[in-house]
Amino acid sequence: MEEVKRGRAKRKLLRVMFPDGKSICYKNVTDTMIATLQELGTEVISDIRLDLCHLPLLSKEVYPKYKDWMKPVCDGWYLNTQSNSEGKFLQLTAINNQLSLGLNIELGTDFEAQENPNKERRTRVKDKLLVKFPDGRYFANNSTLDTFLEVVWEIGIDEIKRKELSWGGNPLVTSTKMFNNQVQVDSQRWIIVPNTTRDKVKLLRVIGAMFHIKMEITSI
Repeated sequence: MEEVKRGRAKRKLLRVMFPDGKSICYKNVTDTMIATLQELGTEVISDIRLDLCHLPLLSKEVYPKYKDWMKPVCDGWYLNTQSNSEGKFLQLTAINNQLSLGLNIELGTDFEAQENPNKERRTRVKDKLLVKFPDGRYFANNSTLDTFLEVVWEIGIDEIKRKELSWGGNPLVTSTKMFNNQVQVDSQRWIIVPNTTRDKVKLLRVIGAMFHIKMEITSI
């Protein structure tokens, strides 16, 4: 019996053509959508009225439940990218129709795609944090952000706010979003999250010292 060979299905791509002839088609659908929104600009983004998972698709806050999918676009705006290729195609089509932008949006497999020139190439394994509390409990998640936030929640965001700590000359915890490097951790609480693993470790040690908690913090 002749063996039937099944090839892997081709990855679907987005291609967006602007009225002026500019075309965007990257090898990653999310990159294409973000680049399209960046090209449209802040004024257009602020007019978009589209929801995903009962929350605005584009927001100036990072939703804690979807923090792993919230990707920066421009000027403090974030895109919730928790959707597949078809979903992003439908979202862009809805945006185009809603605002009459005159875009030509296509979803297919045979487009000539480019590498995103603005995307950093990662050549090493992502850093991770391991935090041990004095009672022997460990906190270690898939990302340094998740571990950092879990430790903050464990200590108590309101207790941290009452200490009136600062980071980089700015208040560490605020009641509303004031800085781009903040993450929402409660309904009315935002905390600054350092960009690098090294700085996350430093900040956690500062917080631990303020609360007299001898945490063992290791970057992996």
